[in-house]
Amino acid sequence: MKFYHLFILVFLSGKVEAQKNDADLAPLLIRPRQYAIIKTSEVINIDGKGSEQAWSKAQWSDAFVEIQGKRDSIDPYSTRYKMLWDKDFLYVYTEFREEHIWAKLKDHDQSIFHNNCLEIFIDPDGDSHNYIEFQINAFEAVWDLFMTKPYRNGGMPLSAWDIKGLKKAVNINGTLNDPSDKDKSWGIELAFPLNSLVGRNLPLVGSVWRMNFSRVQYQMDIKDGVYERKQDAKGRLLPSAYYVWSPQGLVNLHYPERYGFVKFADESGTEKGFIHTETEALTRMLWKYYYLQQDFKIRYGKYATTLADLKKDFPNVTFQNTPRLQLIGTDFQYQIQIKSSSLKTIFIIDHEGKQVQFFFPK
Repeated sequence: MKFYHLFILVFLSGKVEAQKNDADLAPLLIRPRQYAIIKTSEVINIDGKGSEQAWSKAQWSDAFVEIQGKRDSIDPYSTRYKMLWDKDFLYVYTEFREEHIWAKLKDHDQSIFHNNCLEIFIDPDGDSHNYIEFQINAFEAVWDLFMTKPYRNGGMPLSAWDIKGLKKAVNINGTLNDPSDKDKSWGIELAFPLNSLVGRNLPLVGSVWRMNFSRVQYQMDIKDGVYERKQDAKGRLLPSAYYVWSPQGLVNLHYPERYGFVKFADESGTEKGFIHTETEALTRMLWKYYYLQQDFKIRYGKYATTLADLKKDFPNVTFQNTPRLQLIGTDFQYQIQIKSSSLKTIFIIDHEGKQVQFFFPK
């Protein structure tokens, strides 16, 4: 089980005396990527090949990057994905270039991330709670689970939850688990039933979800004609590398606010830059204060109850001086909010990292 929240405790706490500055927070505030999903009326045969005419119309995503978004560390495989949708399904196609294709896990709801795999994260309403994690390897083995909230907020994976009606296929251009030759790639094609993801609240043209894609990649050795995970000089297994579509800013895929924006477009699929600049900027500002509050709580055992407390404790962080920004709460719970008169909206994030917004009349 991946308890990613342990990593963030180390990331945010570090040495107790260390003072966070703007540079420390910058990786967590990189603007998320965007993708427009073209609507299709063509029947998609899920065979792992992505050969239908509709797929040629779908745009490729930006190439994946190292999970933290470091400029000097890119995905050497140039991994990308495509998506389509219709009234019943969300379709995904990606191709993993790989010279040695391997997999060991075959059973449903195992920890598939222990193999090279594709991971997909889906947060339909974008509130950073109640989101889906999906993993698939070259054997087509799947782990699908539901998270009521991120690990950092006490969430636990609900593995008994399944994506009912899922269609999946892997097409291998090479030979699986055969180190004697060099493979080329493996294609992954998926059809997610929309009603399994969101019930009756099906997306319409213009709907926006939060999603991210991750390629989990291990370094391998060949021993006695078998693939084995590479070890360091002390015999310890090397960790996996994570390459993602939208950079997370840290080695943690359970920060849903860092997922990219995907919009359900019409057949033309020409919509780009569809997230309002002010909306995205204001919510990133709120997340900045959320991260500071998490650090404050780790060091003092309670939250700051005023913005003045935060400013005093983080002298090397730039704070926005605006009366529209408010911190309301106690030692153990809070919400930070900002009002946009131009958008007629109040944006809110609470102590559990749940993001909501309310519209008020003109």
